[in-house]
Amino acid sequence: MNEITLAINDRQVKGKEGDTVLEICQANGIDVPTLCHHEGLSDVGACRMCVVEIEKERSPVPACTYLARDGLVVKTNTEQLERYRRQILELIFTEHNHFCMFCEQSEDCELQKLAYRYQMDNVRYPYTFPSLPVDALSDYLVIDHNRCILCGRCIRACSEVAASHTLDFSQRGWKALVSADLEQPLGESSCTSCGACVQACPTGAIFSKLNLYKGKTDECQQIKTVCPACGVGCELNVLVKDNNLVRIEAPSLTEPRGPLCRMGRFRLLEPTPPRITSPLVRGKQGELEECSLDKAVQVIVERLAEAKDGFAGMISTRVPNETLSLFNKFIGEVVGSDSIDTRDGESYRIISEGIRLFQNNGRGLDIECPIEDILEADCIIVVGADPEKTNPIISTLVRRAVSQRKAKLIVIDSSRDVFPLWTDLWLKPRAGSEGVLLNGLAKILIDKGLVGPGKAQAELIQSLSQYETGEVSRTTGIENERLELAAEMYGWAEHGVIIYGEGLLQGNDASSITTILNLANITGNQVEGELRVISLKPCANSRGAWELGLAKGIKQDKPKGLYLLLADERESEELLSWLKGIDFLVVQTSYYSSVTSLANVVLPSPIWAEREGKYVTTDGRVLELKQVLQPKDGLPQDQEILIEISKKLGHRLS
Repeated sequence: MNEITLAINDRQVKGKEGDTVLEICQANGIDVPTLCHHEGLSDVGACRMCVVEIEKERSPVPACTYLARDGLVVKTNTEQLERYRRQILELIFTEHNHFCMFCEQSEDCELQKLAYRYQMDNVRYPYTFPSLPVDALSDYLVIDHNRCILCGRCIRACSEVAASHTLDFSQRGWKALVSADLEQPLGESSCTSCGACVQACPTGAIFSKLNLYKGKTDECQQIKTVCPACGVGCELNVLVKDNNLVRIEAPSLTEPRGPLCRMGRFRLLEPTPPRITSPLVRGKQGELEECSLDKAVQVIVERLAEAKDGFAGMISTRVPNETLSLFNKFIGEVVGSDSIDTRDGESYRIISEGIRLFQNNGRGLDIECPIEDILEADCIIVVGADPEKTNPIISTLVRRAVSQRKAKLIVIDSSRDVFPLWTDLWLKPRAGSEGVLLNGLAKILIDKGLVGPGKAQAELIQSLSQYETGEVSRTTGIENERLELAAEMYGWAEHGVIIYGEGLLQGNDASSITTILNLANITGNQVEGELRVISLKPCANSRGAWELGLAKGIKQDKPKGLYLLLADERESEELLSWLKGIDFLVVQTSYYSSVTSLANVVLPSPIWAEREGKYVTTDGRVLELKQVLQPKDGLPQDQEILIEISKKLGHRLS
């Protein structure tokens, strides 16, 4: 971009060709009031608060949409502009019912701050007092149309950031409203509850039920940390007051990992089961009884000495690397057992075996691409995964690629179309035949010549000889034409990305992962040794645990004793069933649950906000989890308890 020079308020400033007047003002520290403008969203010039005077223009123009050019002469703060802006504010206040004394957003409201700035102690125009609805049917969000100024920021956030396209204007004139899916209640709409609209709203028109009246921004400490909800690794801006969580915001709405999802923004704030605040030991009457940490440790030490040979360890992958590493040493060096696993260890072993079987590979998990590659994709295949359920930001990136880059979307799933409003082609193979389908696609690609030079090696071609299209169609139940269409859509793509998840991993079929890697390899969908493939890891630090070697597997079908460091991960029916019948069970966890009811010893564990350490994201980035709350009742960290038990057994862990 060429550099340009402007005169703004008799001051010479620099900018770039293509910038708006507002962007150049902001870059040079020149204050221009705005309401409908939000960083990262497109500008529409709706509120007219940013109007400026341009030499040779007959009337003021909105700075947010007016493109700057070399030699432009601009005024931003004349008396006429100030009168005009105050008049706009007065009209905004008369249109809807803005009563600051009752509004949750008071003191954090951009409209209110502008009213103070322009000393608005009265309004010269009659109030309309319209009768407007309040939509509170969503699990997390409320839309109060009385406070809405129709700036459209929520609509643009919904379409440009979340790519949901749920919100839009409905009706006209005085009756105009922001509505979801043509005036559906928000709770019954296509809203994903990502909360981007809440963060974009300049007033209290859209707000969260979970943060009501808990604290104003100026009253809170703001701490940046990483989200523990899944392996994407989004950054959180956590607001804390009096050692309590007030709300969670996204530091940016523009970066690929900038927006948050319902899991990171809201679910972390939801009410939790009762906390475990002291150790518990099962007494002579069979009931769990509170005790000191020393007593609980002593019971563990005594039982470890008795059942050392049959003892195993299992740990949640929601905890940081430092805890994982210490637990690995604790089970291996202190307990003396090589029977250790993570809660999601089986997933790792399947993925790892699939990568091992892939030809010419020495990169391990590093063979996969960053999630940002989704935004550049022109074709995306989603296999056995439901990102909206497990990794909602991945789902957001897929929708953005489809809506903004017109990427083709293919879903391969035997039971559901996980992107029902976005999918170009849903292949619904018979359950268990996904591997046959993937091999069939690879065979079609080779037969049609849609592969890179030298990519289809003789060994691969030979292994695919049995996957003729007709046979694949009979096995999977998918018509030949649809198989060929899917292969052509992916084969012709210049930047194809394959995403796979738990549905594929549950089949314990590592060869399907190998086929996915082969698909990416033969079509040339790779960059610097990274294939454009993404596996959705189950937890926030799954990859960190796997790289540290904790997913070795429990050697026995049912160990005699188990140390389960569950932390704040919730139980599952599968885990509960497996734990029944273990002779001696130690559970280190944050909450009371059905799992603790089976335990012989229960130890407290901090929640995500009380921990610190390093996480490794699903695509290999190392991030820092910051402690945002002090542990309640002086609870020890997980590592401190492991070190204390080790001391009693004559070992020094660090």
